[in-house]
Amino acid sequence: MTALTRRYIDQVVAHLSEGQREGISRELAALISDMQEERLATGADEAAAEREALEELGDPARLAARYRNAPNYLIGPELYPVYVRALQWLVPVVLMVSLIVNIVVYSATEAEANIGAMIGQIVGPLISALFWILGSVTLFFWVFERVARPRDKTAVARDGARHWSVDDLGIEMAHAREARSEAIGGLVMLVLLALVPLIPTSFFYVGHLNDGGPFVNQGLWNFWLPAYYVLLAVEAMLGIWTIVRGRTTRPRLAARAAMDVVAGLFFTVLVLTQQVIDPAISSGILQTSGATDWVDVLYLVVIWVVVLWDLYVCVKYWRTLGVPERLVTA
Repeated sequence: MTALTRRYIDQVVAHLSEGQREGISRELAALISDMQEERLATGADEAAAEREALEELGDPARLAARYRNAPNYLIGPELYPVYVRALQWLVPVVLMVSLIVNIVVYSATEAEANIGAMIGQIVGPLISALFWILGSVTLFFWVFERVARPRDKTAVARDGARHWSVDDLGIEMAHAREARSEAIGGLVMLVLLALVPLIPTSFFYVGHLNDGGPFVNQGLWNFWLPAYYVLLAVEAMLGIWTIVRGRTTRPRLAARAAMDVVAGLFFTVLVLTQQVIDPAISSGILQTSGATDWVDVLYLVVIWVVVLWDLYVCVKYWRTLGVPERLVTA
């Protein structure tokens, strides 16, 4: 059994209960072997015969759904992959829109915003939005499952489910979900970083430090803060690139590593040459406590720990891409 076939079988049985896995694993191995033999008899080479057999069996998740003894609760096995895919795309979008809208509404209606009141204001609507999207999508598929004609369900299952091919079993795809999840998390972090220069001290109940002004020195708008937002915009485009491609690629990793170095140098020069914290805070609590002697060193340590860690992750991903297939024994 080749590594490719082994991975296909592993992905199928991963969707099954423990009691089914061993028997279905043996059954699938025998079935794939027979399908390959049929193709070899027609003159196909081994690699092509294996690929054609796996392509005929199709998406491991959908094949596993046909092997299950129990139905997929409210949604049948034919539409279940489409249902899951719809939730994977809609839930993050709805939650993000709800979060942004509630933050904007809170900021616009409160004279003096603070983090405690804001959290209390947005948690309820976020939970409501989550239940609303889960219920709406589930109800839609439940109704469609029962009223649609068989050919319509087949068409939706074919067009709505993620297109699957044998290439999805490649080693690169082992990191596809991780790469997409990391990119989405990175975009959320970029949004938070974009807000940092704008957050007033009163938001964290310490407005007395500088009369409720931002933590960051607003004199940096002459060059440094616009350049900061340009860096964030480039990072956001790289993240969107990863989400659209659905996987990490070597050009993406090279661009990410280059941006890490550029960002590290940018923040190093910023910390060493500019007053980052609002002068009213620096001349107050930081000066009184003597923290000004070591706070810049702390900034630099944090900056380069983050940069070096991300470079390490890039190197690790780079080394896993393009690893050649090897035969393994069953």
